[in-house]
Amino acid sequence: MERTITIEDTLNERAQSAIDEVRDYLLEYLADNTNTEELPCISNDLDYSGRVHEIIDGSVPIYTSEINDTMYLHGNEVEEVFDDAGIGDRDAGWPMGWKAAAIYCYLERQVHEWYSDHAEEVFKEWRDAQ
Repeated sequence: MERTITIEDTLNERAQSAIDEVRDYLLEYLADNTNTEELPCISNDLDYSGRVHEIIDGSVPIYTSEINDTMYLHGNEVEEVFDDAGIGDRDAGWPMGWKAAAIYCYLERQVHEWYSDHAEEVFKEWRDAQ
């Protein structure tokens, strides 16, 4: 028997949403810290309150079916990022399961790559507008 199914691929949309939120948060941070002379560090300055982690965590799917769909479509890449993160193994008793943790790691990497590649431009535009 042959079956055809449709899977909604939400991973890139979720990554872009997290990136957009971090970009907006960077601008909020700069508005609140107008004497900033260099790009704030995403891990120390921006995430001091845990806000960056909160943004990424909020971008991870919560429904098992969407998590499984994401792993079906992007499993190799997501698993590789999870393994590279070195935060534990798949049997570590993750609250939402290791797959959700792996998706978190993937989204975190996407956000950090964007920040590394593009946040300086955002900072320069903000500084020039001052």
